[in-house]
Amino acid sequence: MDITTLFKLSSGLYIIGTKDDEKNAGCVVNTVVQTTAQPVTLSVCIHKDNFTNACIKKTGEFAVSIISENIKENIIGAFGFSSSRDKDKFSDVSYGFTPSGMPYLKEGVTGFIQCKVLNFIDNFTHTIFISEVKEAENISKENPMTYEYYHRVIKGKTPKNASAYIEETQKTGGSYKCSICGYEFSGSKEEFEKLPDDYKCPICTVAKSLFKPI
Repeated sequence: MDITTLFKLSSGLYIIGTKDDEKNAGCVVNTVVQTTAQPVTLSVCIHKDNFTNACIKKTGEFAVSIISENIKENIIGAFGFSSSRDKDKFSDVSYGFTPSGMPYLKEGVTGFIQCKVLNFIDNFTHTIFISEVKEAENISKENPMTYEYYHRVIKGKTPKNASAYIEETQKTGGSYKCSICGYEFSGSKEEFEKLPDDYKCPICTVAKSLFKPI
């Protein structure tokens, strides 16, 4: 079975924003689906190990930022390959708050949706949150990023906690790979070794020392 076929499903990329008391929390997901029209409800799937999952269960609310094709790659990396337990992911981005106080991105997104949790369902490794839409606003007319675009154009990697994660077993021609997010430096080993010591992964921004030869 070719699991990569699932990349062609019509899904997008989204940043979920919520709170832990006064602390912002968030993560990247690719599973946000409208489920009813009256009232407007969404289903959102988030890994149980994600700190964002626990925060949503605590607050009962979250915001969905709809990622555009023009978002900076390092923003996806920051929200997808690190934990809100350890850092405030919103500290390095332009963000605002929904009327209920949930954080959302103001740049590199097409809009935001404010949601209130109605129920949640255990789904193996993930939790499915059934939520009612309380507010929604368009921010830009940029094209929303699809999951297929993320893989085909951005050449993005999928975090291990993502619902569509597939373990990669084949080499793809890079010389060095980031041990955190899987980004591959496409140049030769000699070119990589000549990079300055302060070089950082363009996706998750970790140091050059965390790259491993392929």
